[in-house]
Amino acid sequence: MGTIEIHSTILIPCGRPEVYAFCVDAQARSAVPGQEDLVPRFSDLVPDRSWTEHLEGRTETITCSYVVYPVADSTRMTVTAHYVPKGLGRMFSGAKEGACRKQEAARLAALKKALERQVRLGKKG
Repeated sequence: MGTIEIHSTILIPCGRPEVYAFCVDAQARSAVPGQEDLVPRFSDLVPDRSWTEHLEGRTETITCSYVVYPVADSTRMTVTAHYVPKGLGRMFSGAKEGACRKQEAARLAALKKALERQVRLGKKG
């Protein structure tokens, strides 16, 4: 069995430079609740526009491609996540898809909340 692909879009009430700076800062990202154990490795960085991150977990490898767009006084972030199950999880990837979708929604919600909090406090990425 193969990769689970999930497409998501969220609207963040912050400017595109703030979203990009926070999201590609490994130290800031490690402070996001629920993601402390996952240290992202970044690639394909296009300043203030897009990046790819790679996360290596015990049960899966996650590769996410992000693109940020300015929208009025907010930023729209689109994410394409590829979950690749490891070990026995490969045999049950079809059954695991629902759990991955919930995990991705929770991951993005936590990222958005942490970013909004950081901007509100006036700290730089």
